[in-house]
Amino acid sequence: MRPVVVTAVLLLVVLMSMSASAAWNPKEMCLTKYHHVTKCRIDADWVQFGKDRCLKVFHSSFVNNANARKKCKTYANGELVSIHSVAELEQVECAMYWATTTRLLYWIGLHRGGKGFVWTDGTKHDYSKWFSGQPDNSWWDEHCVEMNYRGWGLWNDAACYWSHPYVCQITL
Repeated sequence: MRPVVVTAVLLLVVLMSMSASAAWNPKEMCLTKYHHVTKCRIDADWVQFGKDRCLKVFHSSFVNNANARKKCKTYANGELVSIHSVAELEQVECAMYWATTTRLLYWIGLHRGGKGFVWTDGTKHDYSKWFSGQPDNSWWDEHCVEMNYRGWGLWNDAACYWSHPYVCQITL
């Protein structure tokens, strides 16, 4: 009987840790690792993103993916954000978190192309953070990518006509 109890307790611990990670909130990371935000010289709403990019979170404007991309392109060298590493993902998460602590779904610049997913800015697709079971192209209609799906920082393929806020980047 004891091995059964031990197994049950271990299973409970694993399930509790999985539940805690699914409900992860970036507050601590953003307060410690990314507490100092460098403003871009464009204006105070844009923050430094890597060495040669700035980003801005548009959290109160809900538009479809095509309109989000059009709005980003109104800025010189503007595009929906591309993410190429864990560090960049964390920076984008913190920018979203600082814009509003509510976890919203945001458009990012990844979309389904002819041979898989590609970034709208033309950079190499070398990093992703899909939610478990994604991308799934449900109903063969999910060609754009949203971030914060079922948890901070997690990605999902979504129908491009859905309305979400978005994150723009400017390449300097």
